[in-house]
Amino acid sequence: MTRFARKTGALLLSVLLLLPTAGCRTAESPESSAMASAAPEDVVSRPISVTFSRAVLRQTGLDPAATARKLGLSNVSDNSDGSCTVLMTAEEQAAACAALRKSLDAQLAALPESGSWPFLDAVELNDACTDVTLHSDAERYSAERDRTIAQAIYIPALLYTVFNGGNADFTLHFTVLDGRTVLDTFDYPATDQAATDAGESESGASESEDTARSNAD
Repeated sequence: MTRFARKTGALLLSVLLLLPTAGCRTAESPESSAMASAAPEDVVSRPISVTFSRAVLRQTGLDPAATARKLGLSNVSDNSDGSCTVLMTAEEQAAACAALRKSLDAQLAALPESGSWPFLDAVELNDACTDVTLHSDAERYSAERDRTIAQAIYIPALLYTVFNGGNADFTLHFTVLDGRTVLDTFDYPATDQAATDAGESESGASESEDTARSNAD
């Protein structure tokens, strides 16, 4: 009995000594580390939501639903407040933004060739989509037509910015250059212009609502 007890005690002691080692090996296992890193929700498959407000749609005439369909996105909803929401995965967003940026750059390259602005030689837009450089010369430049050029650039830039997850309430800064000489600088939309547009939008909405109430009465 004494010999059996000694053997049993030695066996139990060996098992107890091995347990901490096994625990350490389990913690350091590459398989368990991979499982731990995969535990958080996969960013690529997580839905991303972008919304175009009613005010933005009224002021710009954009049709995000049509754009989304052209980009292969089908999860689009028109909300009760007049806004439009597009849902997409991170992969779909990356592909959509790449296509929109390519289209935007092509539109900018075509502006000088359109004949609408004879004084315009070239247009450059930075990667952040915040600064625009218009190339012209002092003799041909027409500051009176700044706003029409700015609008032609701003609307596709806005579409790209919102699909990219940016805020629709942004301003483009324009610099007009003749070589290295600055002919003009301006922002679009300007602060006072944005306020005026917002006021006109709200006024138009109120008038429509009043008309609807009158017709209902």
